[in-house]
Amino acid sequence: MPLTQTYNPVIIGFVEGKGYVNIPLQTARDEYGQLPSEYGLLRRRPTRRLRKTLNLSLGLSVIKLLQQGKNLPEMIARFSEHWGRDFHADFGVDMGPFHSLNDPSALKRVVEENAAVWEEALRTDILDYLQKNGLVPLSTLRAIPPQELLKKARAILAKKRGTPAHRGDLAMIDRGLALVQARAHVEELAGITGGDITRFSTARLAVYADGIARTLWRISQHLPLCGVDRLICVRGRDVELEFAPRDASFVALGKEVGDCTADKTVRQVDQDVENIYWTVFAWFLDRNYQVLKVFCDGEFVMKVHLLPLLVASRNDAAVVLTVDAIEATPMFREDTRVGNAALLERREHIFARMVKELRRIAGAMGVEHVVAERFSNTGWVRQELERFPEVYFHIEDIRKIDELEDVFEMARRTCAAATEEPPRGVFMELQMKNTFLLRGVATVRGVKAFALIAGNPAIGIPLKRVVGV
Repeated sequence: MPLTQTYNPVIIGFVEGKGYVNIPLQTARDEYGQLPSEYGLLRRRPTRRLRKTLNLSLGLSVIKLLQQGKNLPEMIARFSEHWGRDFHADFGVDMGPFHSLNDPSALKRVVEENAAVWEEALRTDILDYLQKNGLVPLSTLRAIPPQELLKKARAILAKKRGTPAHRGDLAMIDRGLALVQARAHVEELAGITGGDITRFSTARLAVYADGIARTLWRISQHLPLCGVDRLICVRGRDVELEFAPRDASFVALGKEVGDCTADKTVRQVDQDVENIYWTVFAWFLDRNYQVLKVFCDGEFVMKVHLLPLLVASRNDAAVVLTVDAIEATPMFREDTRVGNAALLERREHIFARMVKELRRIAGAMGVEHVVAERFSNTGWVRQELERFPEVYFHIEDIRKIDELEDVFEMARRTCAAATEEPPRGVFMELQMKNTFLLRGVATVRGVKAFALIAGNPAIGIPLKRVVGV
């Protein structure tokens, strides 16, 4: 997204009183943007350039609710369920595999198989165990607030373990440390599931499947659990993937990667690129927008933005799983000072594993076609995408299902919950519809080339018609 005076792509929005709009970015800012100074975020100064921001009240509301510990993932999921869109009935698409990498029914079986382990871990009196086994003096334990017991005990035991005077007690210290760490994770699991670990709420299970799988694996590092090997989570081995959780880390992903969705332009690796942090909050509220995080030996190296879009031609329409962006972290780029040579040597392997997972997800959803935007913040990623066949769509034929009306309504509820000003509109940038990204991939009339990751090229506009445009 080169930052120039002429950078003015068409973005999508839903505006109160108007409904769905396709609107140039600069026009949207002028008509619906707000100044951060209106919210006290920046002082008005004669020397400061006044720049309006889209989705400002929404962004403030999301951040406020996250800081307050509000359960936004569950709010979003409950809203989505009652919205009325049935992807299976309308399009023959199963959204379950898009919402979580883990099968909720498989998770439920793992939890039930280990019921005795949970009960024993929760029944154990940690304070009594530590005192009776001489791990922590009773006077010290009594001075620790109950809510901080597990955290403080873990720190004490870890320090003790590294002290030469306690080498003879390592076995006992390790058992105590394992129990304390496992108990912390079991209580975390109890909080996610609503209290009784063995009686999952079906609704919560669907929302937190991947988080539950992650916690189960962590518990298995300290307690013997059966069936955990069947679960999908990042263990720190080879190439692994996970959906970014809808928590504070989601809105900070751009800063971590250093791409155009960082919260400040100065945090971008490429500072001559237009910053679109404002769009992150619309993604956050959209349950049908996912960011797939890619890891190599436990290192976060790349993120992949995914959403189902409807490609509607004159004769037909099909749901396509679209890769709206692939962005690499600074260590996974060749043009940064921190580029990791060892990781970069494995880039083809990592990219291939990511592509394999995209095809698996699409297949599980019942979606035939996977299409990728060819722009990336990283040169070698763009080269990898050039290896795939090209498919052509007119950007006006690429449609967001429900056209942001659902996201707008969720935005109104989010702002109300945060007691912030209700939004006049909500806006989102889709790179799939942006013709400003790469030269030569879009015609002047809006026909654009994409990489076909999976599916039939016949879904696109025939090349002879593209050339003849």
